[in-house]
Formats: sequence, C-alpha cells, structure tokens
Amino acid sequence: MFSLVSKIVRRLTRLPFSVLALSAILAVLSIFPISHLRWDIQLQDTLSFSNQENSDYKKIGKDFGGLGSLTVILRSDDSLLNYNTAKTLAEHLQKDTLVHFVDFETDAEFYTRNSLLYIDESDLDTIIDRVSTLKRTALAKSNPFLIDLVNEDTVPALPAGKAQADLDKLQDKYFGLMATRFSNKEGTIRVVDIYPTHSHSDLYTSRALLSATSEYLAEINNGKEIDVYYTGKVYDTIRQGNTMLPEAKFAGKLTALLILLLYIINFYRQPQLIFISSIATGLPILYTLALASLLYGRINLFTLLLALVLPGQACQVVSHVLKRYFLERARNLTPQLCIESAVLGIGPSTCAYSCIMAGLFACLVFVPLPGLQELAVLGTLGTLLNWFVTILVTTALLRVFQRKQPFTVNDFRINREYTIQLLPRVLNIVLIVIISVASLASLIYGSSNLRFFYDFKKTEIQKPPSIADSLLAQTGFPEYDPIIVEFANEEAGKELYRNFLTLKKKGAIPTISHLYTLAQFSPNMSESRKAKLDSLQGMLTGSFLSKMDSRENKSFALIKESLARRNLDVHDQPKNVLNKFRDKRGNNGVFAFIFHNIDPNDGLACRRLNRDIEKLQGIQDDEIRATGLPVIRATVLDMILQNLDKTIAAGSFLVCLMLLIYYNRLSRAIFTLLPSIFAISWLLILMRLFGIELSVYSSLAFPIIIGASVDGSLQLWTAFYNKQGGTALTVMQKKFSGIAVSQMASLIACYGLMISSHPGLRSIGQVLLLGLICIFMAQFTIYPLIAGALDHYRIKKALRKSK
Repeated sequence: MFSLVSKIVRRLTRLPFSVLALSAILAVLSIFPISHLRWDIQLQDTLSFSNQENSDYKKIGKDFGGLGSLTVILRSDDSLLNYNTAKTLAEHLQKDTLVHFVDFETDAEFYTRNSLLYIDESDLDTIIDRVSTLKRTALAKSNPFLIDLVNEDTVPALPAGKAQADLDKLQDKYFGLMATRFSNKEGTIRVVDIYPTHSHSDLYTSRALLSATSEYLAEINNGKEIDVYYTGKVYDTIRQGNTMLPEAKFAGKLTALLILLLYIINFYRQPQLIFISSIATGLPILYTLALASLLYGRINLFTLLLALVLPGQACQVVSHVLKRYFLERARNLTPQLCIESAVLGIGPSTCAYSCIMAGLFACLVFVPLPGLQELAVLGTLGTLLNWFVTILVTTALLRVFQRKQPFTVNDFRINREYTIQLLPRVLNIVLIVIISVASLASLIYGSSNLRFFYDFKKTEIQKPPSIADSLLAQTGFPEYDPIIVEFANEEAGKELYRNFLTLKKKGAIPTISHLYTLAQFSPNMSESRKAKLDSLQGMLTGSFLSKMDSRENKSFALIKESLARRNLDVHDQPKNVLNKFRDKRGNNGVFAFIFHNIDPNDGLACRRLNRDIEKLQGIQDDEIRATGLPVIRATVLDMILQNLDKTIAAGSFLVCLMLLIYYNRLSRAIFTLLPSIFAISWLLILMRLFGIELSVYSSLAFPIIIGASVDGSLQLWTAFYNKQGGTALTVMQKKFSGIAVSQMASLIACYGLMISSHPGLRSIGQVLLLGLICIFMAQFTIYPLIAGALDHYRIKKALRKSK
C-alpha cells in the first residue's frame, strides 16, 4: 500500500512546474481564511463546535447572553458623582447591541415597601407582637379609667422605642446587604455590572465591549476626577488573550527560527537547500490553518498545538528525503534519477510513519469533546498534508533549481565512517536481559504509581490580584460565579426548587448551598401568612395610628403599603430582577442560579458538584441544562478521563496494524515497536522520579509520543532489513545524522509549549520533552542490541551453511 502511494507521488514529481504553481495558488488562497481565524482559547470553548449549539454552555449562552460580565468599578470621593456616572453609563450601554442588560443599583426600595410579603413567618410573628405591644402601651396611656395595679418595677414593659428598634433590625436583616450590593456604605465606590449579548469567551467582541465602555466613560467623565477599574469574566478573557496571543505568535516565530537554524546547521554547505526546505516545511501548516478556518472558523486551546507540532513533523520528512537524495547523488546519478530513487526509497517508510501519526490524531475522535475532535480532524489532515506536500514541493524545487547545474555533494555528510565491531554475543544477550528486566520493573512501578492531579491551579492561568478586586471586596457585590441552570418554563423552575428542598433535606446534595429561582422572589402567600396579615391589618386602626409619633407612623405606612399590595404577582418584580431570570426572547423565569460550597480549582470537588446537579436532573420531569466554571471543568475531566484510554488503545492497535501492513511480517513489526515500548517504560519511571503528574492537558502528550516514537525506529529497521551493507551498527552509523536531525525537529514543539504562560500547555511540553528524549535514547540503545543479536544469529547461520 505504502509503496503504491509512493509510486503515485513519484509520477507527480515529474510535473514540477504544475506542482509549484498549484502550491503557490493554494498558498495565496489560504491567506484570506487565515486572516479571519478566530482565537477561542478558553477551556469552555472546547465544549462545543464553533457554529453548533451542542453543549449546555453554548445553549445557555445563546438564551441568557454572555455567561459572565464586564464589571466596572468607579471610585471617587463624591458619592453623587459616582452614582450619576454609573446611571449615565448604564443608560448609554443599554442601547448598545453588544449589551444584554446592565446592573448598577439595587431594588431595596421595592422590597422594603413589600417586606411583609417576603419575610419569614417567624419574623412576621415578631412584628405582630411588637405592634400589639405598641398598641397596648398607647391604649394604656390614653385610657383614664385603666388603672395599673401592678408595680412597673416588677413587670418589665417593652417601651415603644424598643419595639420600633426591633422593627428596624428586621428591615436591616433582610435588606441591609442589598443596600450596599453595588457600592460601599459611603458611596465612594460604585459597581456597574455589564452583561453582554455574546459569549464572554469571544475575544474580539469582548474587546469591542471594553472599548465601547471606555469610550462612553471618557465622554461622560470629561476630565472629572473619578478612577475607573475593570474586572469580571469579560475582562479576564481579554487579559488572557492579551497574554496568550503574543505568546502564541512568539512561539510560532521561535519554532520557525529553530527549524531554520536546524536547516542551516544541516545544509550550510548547500544554502539552496535551506530555502527549499523552509518553503516545503511552511506550506503544509499554512494549508492546515486555512482548513481550520474553513471547517471550524477558529483555533481552540487544543488545535493551537498543531502550529507547533506539524512544522516539526514536516521538518522530519524533509530531512529524510534530502538525506536519501544526497546519498543517491553520491553515487553520481543524475538529479532526476536521484529524486525518483529518493521518493521510492524513503517514501514508503515516511508514508507509513505519517499514516501512523495521522491515525493517532484521528483516534482522539473517541473523546467526545468537540475541541479535541477538531484536533483529531485537523491533526489527521495536517499530518497527511505534511507528507504529501513536503515531498512534492521539495522534489519540485530540486528539479527546478538543478535544471542547469546539479548541487554539489562534496562534504555533505556530517558523519564520518568508523569501523565498529559487534558486541560479543554473550555480552549482547546479557545487556538485553538487564535492560529488559529493569524496563519491565520501571513500567510496572511507574504505571502503578502514576498520579493524576485535579488541581486546576496547576493547569489554568490564575487571575492575579488587582486593585479592582480589592475595591470590589469593600462592597456587597458577590465575588463568586453561580451555576446557571436553564429549563423549559417557569413551572419547571418551581418544580426544580421543590426537588432541591427535598434533596437538601435528605442531605443528598452536600455540595449545593442554595438555589434561586424567580418563584422564590414572588410573595409567599400561604394560608397561615394570609391569616397573620389580616390580623396585622386589623390592628392598624385609625385611632391607634393617630396616637403614634411621626417616626413610628413612617414604619406603619410601609406596613400598610405592603398589606395593600398583598396580591403582588411574581411578574410585578423590578425589571432588574426579571432580567436575571428571563431569556433574550422574553420568557420569564426560565433560569435558576445554584450557589456551591466547593473550591472550583479542585477537579474532584467539581466532579462531585456535577453529580449533585445531575441528581436534580434525575428527578426533574423536564430537561434541565447547567453551566458554570465547576461544571465546565468537571465535564472536560469526565470526557477525557473516561475516553482517553480508548484513544491510546485504538492508537496502539493502529500502530501495530500499520507496521504489519508495511512489513507484511509480524516479527519485523514487533522489533520496530520494541524501542517505543522501552521508551514508554523509561518515561513512566522518570515521571515518577521527577514528580511529574498527569493532568487533563499533559495526558494528551501520550498519543503524540507514541506516534513520534515510530519514526526513527522505522528508518533504522527499514535500512537493516533492506541490507544496505554491514551490520546493525554500520546501518545505525549511516542513519544517525538523519535520525538525529529528525528527532531534533520533533523536539522543537516542546520548546514552543514550554515558554507558554498557560500551565496546561506547559505541562504538555514537559511530558513531550521527556518522552522524546527517552525515545532518542531507546532507538540508539535497543535497536543495536536487538539488531546485533539478529546479526549474530545471521552470522552463526551462515557459518553452519558454509560447513
């Protein structure tokens, strides 16, 4: 199969101008889609495909608006200036299409006027008791025929002032915090909370919202002495984007620079090859990025890896092709014959390696995480493009540049010929046994003690402390994000709340502290409450109120107003409250908010919380959807941990199958795999010794390591079985420089990842670097020992035949 594909490519190499023209046209056409690539580099973006609502996060985001806000903090010594600035800003922004709604003041006045309809019945009993006491006191003072026969010193009477103070305390109990929700007590710090219509993880629209807000504030303030600070999820997205995008660009430039440096070292005597190799290496990644734009319209947190991994793999293919080409040129063959010989000689092995790498990327599709499935598709296509494009473009450029004069081959090979003797047979066998036993012990010990850590502090960019957050802490503004739940209609919300109370009473959902629905903001008008309100209304007679002073009458006026509005409906709530529970289509009460008691950086706790939310789902008649930071992290953990083993198992089977197809002999496939198996065992023990733990990110390095481990081994064993002369050691000597350059190219991706400020991406680079070092060591340790044993067997067999 691989030889057939190589023969097809060889035929195409005879059309160099057509190949180069088509490559140039595709490169030019790729510029437009690449320029419109969107960077979705938040973890939650990996939960859904770009243009599909295939996750709770995406569906809720569409109905609710941005699942996070841009929080503006205004600080000034003039509290009135703060309030007026916040009010004017809110009026400006509410007209902007980027804004769903704006919060800047509380509805304490509404709830104060209607307080009796909301407070606990036990507190209502207290109010009735206090009013009754005030009434008795007033009646005693005004009744001339009532004689107090009891000594006042023996019975403690509750003075009217004390009763009034108790009423004030009840009001403060329910609405004191609400009064300072968007400001501190002095009003010198005021908060404006802006909810966007778009996803807060959309970097470009988040930047547009911040820019519009800044412009409005500059217009409103116009030189006034007021300090402005920003925080919130929208601002965090912008901050992370401003950090990661320059890093990604720098990593890309560093990768290009390292590959160029590698080509300069390898081809400094043939400078034409530096240009040829650079063009051939750059085109496949350009096409892959264009495909990413056409297929998905974005680069996500995982597909970002391809910009670093694919150039290294392309460099490997180019190095192998050029190495084989100049080995043929050393035989004084014409460039045309050398090109065809190189394609037929190196094509099948590099094709097999590329198919193995593409297959391992494809196996990531078993993880039902859209971000990883995008990586699977783009990685597969990019790897195949790497092989096909690099060979065609390299050979086409070689043909064009050598039309008049062939490149010189003097002193091309950087390695010298040495006479290397095989190790004695007994020593060779002893070394194999010792290394095998040690590696087996390492594999058992390393895999059994391999730890997976769930601390997202070590894998996600953490929010640094800021002045904005310290100012926010001085207000009553909540500094934590609730879980947002969506359901079919308002009645489903009421049922959800009843189920929550049932499970909470049983202690079945310990990670959930509170759940708020719109139904809870409607008056609690039970029969007992109605009776108590009727009793209270009967007490507030005109003659009684005429005997109260002005301060007391003010409180009683509020009580009478609440009693007059006892038929208040849930939809009579303030607009501010209704907006929080209403979707963008105007449906009321279709959202609820869950407040948890866990650390969202603890992955295990996130998974427990997610299971508790699923319990609410389990007894809910209608489907509910939930999203929030802990739910997102739990979902990613569950999807990867429960399915990554399928990817590794399928990938390992695919490697064996491809090698079996390539060699058509099981023993040869096994010998080729042995260095990879030893390398994995060494990697596991080194991770154990260095205390490197697997995370949701670094576990993704294993499919790449498995694929990368095959390349050098495949080249060595192919040369060994093709009997290019000499023993296993002479074959290794001839292949050393090419494989060394190839392995150095594969290491380049590690450097780009390890400079990232994103801890998760950095952990992938660390595991990759360690794994590739183990692979390099295994290939030049295990191959000569196993192949040397085969040489001894071959020599012994030849001696027997000669006798």
